[in-house]
Amino acid sequence: MRIVVAMDSFKGSLSSMEANQAVHRALEGHDVITISISDGGEGFLDAWLATHVDAAVVEESVQCLDGTKRIARFGFEPSTKHAVIEVAETTGLTLLTHVDPWRYSSIGVGEQIIQALDYGATCITVGLGGSGTIDGGKGMLEALGARFLNVNGTVLPSIPHQLADVVSIDWSGLDRRVRDVEWRMASDVHNPLTGERGAAHVFGPQKGLATDDVVRYDQLLDVYASCFDQDMRTFDGAGAAGGIGFALLQLGTSYVSGIEEVVRWSRFEEHVKGADWLITGEGKFDAQSLEGKAPYGLARLAHTYGVPTLVFAGQSDLTAHVESGIVAVFPIVSRIMTLEEAIWEAAPLLTNAVQRVRHVIEEAL
Repeated sequence: MRIVVAMDSFKGSLSSMEANQAVHRALEGHDVITISISDGGEGFLDAWLATHVDAAVVEESVQCLDGTKRIARFGFEPSTKHAVIEVAETTGLTLLTHVDPWRYSSIGVGEQIIQALDYGATCITVGLGGSGTIDGGKGMLEALGARFLNVNGTVLPSIPHQLADVVSIDWSGLDRRVRDVEWRMASDVHNPLTGERGAAHVFGPQKGLATDDVVRYDQLLDVYASCFDQDMRTFDGAGAAGGIGFALLQLGTSYVSGIEEVVRWSRFEEHVKGADWLITGEGKFDAQSLEGKAPYGLARLAHTYGVPTLVFAGQSDLTAHVESGIVAVFPIVSRIMTLEEAIWEAAPLLTNAVQRVRHVIEEAL
């Protein structure tokens, strides 16, 4: 059988490539094509590098969410002067053992942008997703030269972000090169910056924001956004990556679908045409996944070619989604275990789960 395997990452556990390998091990004897995917979050850079053979990996020191230094990667293709930055490399939630949305900054993203500009980048694509900050992109803009002032005209620090104290913005120090760049942000999050579908309400709790603080933080983001000349709070993707999307929109960024970009790079459609199955999945597959996450997008595309999809997930409250061609959803945990055990054993659990349903795959067609 011809089986296309395109697993999304299991956050904090398996990369897309590692998840693909775990599935592949269970399908020995079949014609298996593995494709690294991402919807803009973790794995976005690797998916781009896997399909751009002339691109180089650049590793430089940047500030992480809490100000500590780390080596982070971005991609650069000299022939096109195209740089690809994945925010999870510098502001990823998985980089930390302690969450603190009131403190953490996106400054590392801005530092990588400066590094890309130093390499001569004229087109920069930023993959949004998996961030541990809700600073509205303040830190990123500060790294690019913007200054945020309080009521006394004092310049505010990047860490802690002190978003509540921002009353005005000084753009005079903004790196002039940012105005000459073709900006693109890749995400499948369409959420606005504020409101019930905004960054604080939808994504704040997973980044450590207490339930009682959600409304207050949303109001804080609203006041912060009012300091900008361009009101882009409701634009597609403004709420992505804790509001980094909002900050990028201020620079004239175009919004693109992360999964559509990866599909194009990887020639996914060519591979899935005529396949017998698509196997995909992610760490948590739930109703939010049906809002445009990578596995759902791939399943819908495969469905247009009459190819059925099986989804394997760390956890799921869904059993199928026939409208998109998902005929079954399988949680990979096979026994009672702690979250830490599930994360540690994710690869063998995934392999075993596929092995358990292999006969279904082979006999269904």
